[in-house]
Amino acid sequence: MIFYRINELANKQGKSLQRIAIDLGLGQSYFYNMKYFKTSPSADVIVKLADYFHVSVDYLLGREAVDNYARGFIDGMESVKKQLLESLKKV
Repeated sequence: MIFYRINELANKQGKSLQRIAIDLGLGQSYFYNMKYFKTSPSADVIVKLADYFHVSVDYLLGREAVDNYARGFIDGMESVKKQLLESLKKV
């Protein structure tokens, strides 16, 4: 599952898996090996990937169908915008 999530996120960002591997300091064939079950990502790599894509670890692992990390960020930003608008109305 994790390989397919990584591939999906890479496609959304228009990046190759090879580019992502290089960006994260992994071998160029790291994701190829993951796809064909020759390697599994360590916990450290999973966290790096989650940070790289700005998603939750649970989303990467397939434990969440929706990326609640991003949803929380968006909800938080909506709250900030609402508070700012209310403050501006008082001015």
